[in-house]
Amino acid sequence: MQDIKANAPRILLNWPTPPDYIPPPQLSDRQVSLCPKRKAKGFGLNFVNLSKELVECPEGDYDLYDFVQQSEQITNKEFDLVVVWTSSFDYSNPLNTKKFGCPTVLLAGDTHHWEFPINHLLAYWATEGFDYVATAYNFQHLHWFAAAGAENLAWLPLISMRTVTHDWVEDRENQVVFIGQQGSRHPRRCRLVQAIKNADLPILIKTANRQEAAKWFAHSLISFNCSQNGDLNLRNLEVISAGGFLLTDQLSFASGLDELLAPGTYCDTYNSEAELLEKVRYYLDHPQEAIQIARRAYHTFDQHWHPRHRIQNLLDWVFGGELPEPFRYSPRSDVRYFVSTASSAWIDTRLGIYEPIQELHRVQERLRVFVGRGCPGVIAADLLDLPRLELYVEEGFGDPCALLQQKGVPERVHEVRGEPASWPSFDAVVCTAEDLQRLGRPVRTSFAFILGEDTQLLFANAGNITETFLIDLIQKGSSAPSAWLRGYEGLEYEGTVASLSRIYQPAVSVLSDVRVVVDVRAGVGVASACFRTLHPEAAIHCFEVDPLALHLLQQNALGLGNCFVHSVGLAGQNSCRTCRLWPEDPQAEWGVEQGLPFREAREALKELGLESIDVLRVATGGDEVEVLANLQPQLRDIKVIYVEFTSEQDRKRIDQMLDPSHLLWQEEVSQGNYGCLCYLNRCIFYESSGNL
Repeated sequence: MQDIKANAPRILLNWPTPPDYIPPPQLSDRQVSLCPKRKAKGFGLNFVNLSKELVECPEGDYDLYDFVQQSEQITNKEFDLVVVWTSSFDYSNPLNTKKFGCPTVLLAGDTHHWEFPINHLLAYWATEGFDYVATAYNFQHLHWFAAAGAENLAWLPLISMRTVTHDWVEDRENQVVFIGQQGSRHPRRCRLVQAIKNADLPILIKTANRQEAAKWFAHSLISFNCSQNGDLNLRNLEVISAGGFLLTDQLSFASGLDELLAPGTYCDTYNSEAELLEKVRYYLDHPQEAIQIARRAYHTFDQHWHPRHRIQNLLDWVFGGELPEPFRYSPRSDVRYFVSTASSAWIDTRLGIYEPIQELHRVQERLRVFVGRGCPGVIAADLLDLPRLELYVEEGFGDPCALLQQKGVPERVHEVRGEPASWPSFDAVVCTAEDLQRLGRPVRTSFAFILGEDTQLLFANAGNITETFLIDLIQKGSSAPSAWLRGYEGLEYEGTVASLSRIYQPAVSVLSDVRVVVDVRAGVGVASACFRTLHPEAAIHCFEVDPLALHLLQQNALGLGNCFVHSVGLAGQNSCRTCRLWPEDPQAEWGVEQGLPFREAREALKELGLESIDVLRVATGGDEVEVLANLQPQLRDIKVIYVEFTSEQDRKRIDQMLDPSHLLWQEEVSQGNYGCLCYLNRCIFYESSGNL
């Protein structure tokens, strides 16, 4: 093939990412890069200024060919290659790409999170009929494209990285450095950073542009990285290219991490919080071992891992048909290739299981999933590329494709025996209706996926979990900040903290020094978001037992800050309540059910040291009277109590119970039998009445 540098192809690149966050890769000297208008100006990170080099294009779905033909900035309308980078996260889907009459490449972006991420890209690929598909971050997901019928597939790891190097630094600060995003989208990363801090280990936490980050990687002994959800992220090579010692999370056998970076040789990995802390302590005590690994990787980067090599691989592949192993996806590169492609008829069912469980995996540290004997083996093959998933199977599990021979898999596959009553409670269960009938007793789980005889889903209670968006405090500290939530309990609605403030805010004017807020049955955290804006310094304790609400609440709590989630309900006494999931027939002695733990309210709060509460909210959907009665001795000292009620009888009992110590300060009633009541402590009222 001719030298691409001597005959640089003319390339049209769709790049929907802010260029100062991740600049578009320079695939050719004769390249036109498009970026949606709102993102082209960047985030203000001062990394690079490419705004003059970018052509601003529409957001969402738009006709790419028509746009180019009408653009005054693009004078030459002919191209040798069209490359589209997109994902469900980017909201950028250029259409009519084939009309240019040249090869087209789909660079699959994030498929490890967001709204139906794999389904979205499969549908887009099928609509546009791309000639080639490549992934930069998620080698483990290429088998889905193969099962859908795509033939030209490639893994081009971190082709999107803009390289920033740094001179080698021998003498380093004996510390861990973490540079990157935290917050609600990165719950595991938040937990692990906090674990390092709690262990009193030296850690520097910063946000920085790429040049600043390279300096910190080079000058710190350990550079900590944690993927968002099992993805091979850019931070891996950003650390190495600057000369940092990379300590990153262990990914699955299907991720490509072992093949690319050979942990132990060019980096090191951890599999749990305990192992992370153990390795941080080890390398702080043995700095030369960390520096030796970092030096080896630093000198290997330019020869093997520099993004220019992956760009050349892409061009050689498209224009010459040449792509070496392991970058060409084939049966030799993935043991699951044949079982996945042979099960292509079930791809919708498989993704209906995999994508919700992948989303659960993003949030939870360990995920226990039971797969019944009657399920196709490909389901286990799909799920085991989630590195922290523990798979539970019945005796005689049929390994569909030598999975038990893959690194890190045997220790994650567990056999259950005996009656389901002796089994653990699972995070998710995947089984056939016949499996459940055969087992004869209910299997306990938070989420269930039940298959019928035709391998179609009969029941799933986590189907919309990837549709949910988290609370975003747009105007933190404002009197009426906005929050937005979509998808909870199958509903779609816009809510604002301002609307909740009609009932919550009036009491604030007479409150001072609010340190502790307790939110009983917090749901997804909308009320807690309101409390955060009204009481910015308070510690908020949220109690919630519903698995779907908990999934969102755990993330929202990270965004709210100083907010603690307790995955238990509060009631008048300790109990485990059963919620039948499937079948609906209450007489059936078999099926799947949720076991929801409830604690005696007074005892649970005492164990947590929450005997002094400033603000209490109780919204249990019917158990409010029971909870308040149990907390009776503690109520008289609480400054403000918010209570939701679901019947006129409960409203009267609540009023009678609180009247000795509190007065009704604000109420919002709907149709007389449902509403929210705000009670203000009488002592506070009398003390402040002169100022009202």
